[in-house]
Amino acid sequence: MTPSRRPWCNDGLARPSHAAFVERRSCGQGPSDTSDELRGAHLSGNQPTAATVSTQQPAPTIPSTYSQTTIALHPNDISSRVTRLEEAVFDRIHVPRDPPSIATATQGSNNTNQSLITRGAQGSSNGCVTPLTLLPLASAQRRIADLHDYMRNTNSLSRCLPPWTQARQLLDHFNVVIQPTFGVFHIPSTRDLLEETYRGILEGEEPSPTVLVLFFSIFAGAVLVATPELLQLLNATQAEAKAAFTAYVRLAICILDNPIQSVPPSTIALEAISALARVLFHADWYSHKAQALRVDAICMARSMQIHRLDTVQRREERKRSGYNAIEVEVQRRAWWHLVSSDWISAFSQSPQEGTYLIHPKHMKVNHPSNIDDEFLTPTGPEHSFPLSVPTSMSVFIFRIHYAELCREIIDTLGTTLLESDQPDYETLLEIDGKFHTFIQSLPLFLRNDPASIQKSQDITQQRPYLAWQRTVAHLSFHVRLCRLHRPYHREGLTNPKFAYSRLTCIRSAQTVLDLRHSLEDTGVLSGFNPSDYSLVMNHVFFAAMVLATDVSMNPTAPGADTRKQEVLDVIHVLEKSQNVSASLMEAIRKNTQTLLSILQDAQRELQQQGRSPKENDIGSVPSGSGGTKSSAAPSQPRSVGVDENMTNVASGHLPFTASMHGSSHEDEDPMWSGARRNSWGQLWSDLFNVAPEMDALQWDLLLNDSDLPLQSNFY
Repeated sequence: MTPSRRPWCNDGLARPSHAAFVERRSCGQGPSDTSDELRGAHLSGNQPTAATVSTQQPAPTIPSTYSQTTIALHPNDISSRVTRLEEAVFDRIHVPRDPPSIATATQGSNNTNQSLITRGAQGSSNGCVTPLTLLPLASAQRRIADLHDYMRNTNSLSRCLPPWTQARQLLDHFNVVIQPTFGVFHIPSTRDLLEETYRGILEGEEPSPTVLVLFFSIFAGAVLVATPELLQLLNATQAEAKAAFTAYVRLAICILDNPIQSVPPSTIALEAISALARVLFHADWYSHKAQALRVDAICMARSMQIHRLDTVQRREERKRSGYNAIEVEVQRRAWWHLVSSDWISAFSQSPQEGTYLIHPKHMKVNHPSNIDDEFLTPTGPEHSFPLSVPTSMSVFIFRIHYAELCREIIDTLGTTLLESDQPDYETLLEIDGKFHTFIQSLPLFLRNDPASIQKSQDITQQRPYLAWQRTVAHLSFHVRLCRLHRPYHREGLTNPKFAYSRLTCIRSAQTVLDLRHSLEDTGVLSGFNPSDYSLVMNHVFFAAMVLATDVSMNPTAPGADTRKQEVLDVIHVLEKSQNVSASLMEAIRKNTQTLLSILQDAQRELQQQGRSPKENDIGSVPSGSGGTKSSAAPSQPRSVGVDENMTNVASGHLPFTASMHGSSHEDEDPMWSGARRNSWGQLWSDLFNVAPEMDALQWDLLLNDSDLPLQSNFY
């Protein structure tokens, strides 16, 4: 086999050979003792194959050097087999099964199982439990050994790798849609490792668990945001891609959580865990696991002493003993990805807001080089470009600077965030100044003003990902800037001292909506759809709610009607989105409840007063703002958009799609159906008519409804 061009990928595990195979079956299905697979028949000239994304059509044509077989992917097969083995070992304590003589009885089965468990505890063995005193018996030990052997057998897991050609296509797609905002991988080395892994499988070697986690994480990220072009290459449907995502994630987590054979610390393992955490932040239903993985990665990096990577002592050791410059640079990237994510999440609306895990004085790691991957070799980078020169690492490095700003803000605010108090206004303006100074310090190709965009067109045409990175970065900037000023948004309408905060809120929220439109254009160049990212839609929701509240408080402002329509258009986009996260669904439900409550109060008040606002009677200002409400001629009370569908939505009966839970069935259905589809938007439309009658408490409730986690990435 060709020697590895990535010698630092060794994870400390031997790679046992096994009999080669010709026909790959479903994940986890081993060869029979008498099959040609076990004897290795017809190995020569065959490409290693495994579960592919497509379950209906053949895989794309590949060079004649290799052949491949398209197999149905069963994402639950590995998990179910492990579950069955666990049940065999622990005798179904968690899910007791009745003996055949009892299984037909529908009454009293629980009592029967309880009696069996009770009798088993007294020392007798039965089919439902294994008493502690019987665990040393040979039969119990054999079952435990079977589970141990199965979980150590990477053969079953490697059979779920996609065919070689598809693996290359998935890696290429990951490089387009995930790597630009991840940046940890050295892509040439990762490609070499992919080729080495598949050549090794051809020669009868099994990939190490670490390598499997790495590629399962990459493949999961690729299919999570699969484009129509990728699906066409894979001969797969969107539903099949989502099923494959679930399978790849489960396989990666299964390996990482294996208590029998843990993944040892290594640079590849650190890359793999960081990549999986990064991917799972896009899959809202895995958000808690993503946080745990990030903490695991930090602990692994510390165990490898990466936080001391560039101390004088470590640099001298590398000079004496030699080192692979690619590995060292990837370690720097992995470390700073973890650090920047930690610090950015400290200044975001998330459970960890106001805290961070890594202290800047407890580490000595240089920033990664500003250099494209092709200029980084095992002997070292030829040079590092100044930050004014665009490279594939430019945004990664400026993300570090942005994270440092977020950490400084948290240190400045101190306990204000913990106490949920409004920050001192002078302190807030000081932080605002730091934000704008940082934005102005960006190089020309990362600035978002029209003049800079025009001047950097040649650069973004050569490097399309820079336009996407620029847009995504400014999404993060303006969402946080808007949220910084939001506590003074309502007061800014009547108190000139806080007028700047209201103006900044409106301007930043409008910028977020404009950036979403820009993402549609830059996404086409970069090969992705912004609606594929639930975190982008979270930001869009936040901005829309800020603008909706502002236009309701000040309905006669210039351009108010245009802004109302824009807000309703965004709400319609969110209603139709296939990638609404669970946190966003909860925010929509909460917002719907608040709107419904306000409108019901308004309807009761109108019924009591025997009048209703006219369609154009919106010239008043909010109560408590110092203005007077406009008068209207008495008329009959009018219902303000309260119907059964809206009540159902507000009470939490939301029609969740399967995609929000990682399932594959009915994924292509819209979030809303029938009359519910326009319910949320109709509530806002009605609110625009009655908003001047709202009090200060109701405004605060609406503003608070826009709160949802910003996560720890750029978006």
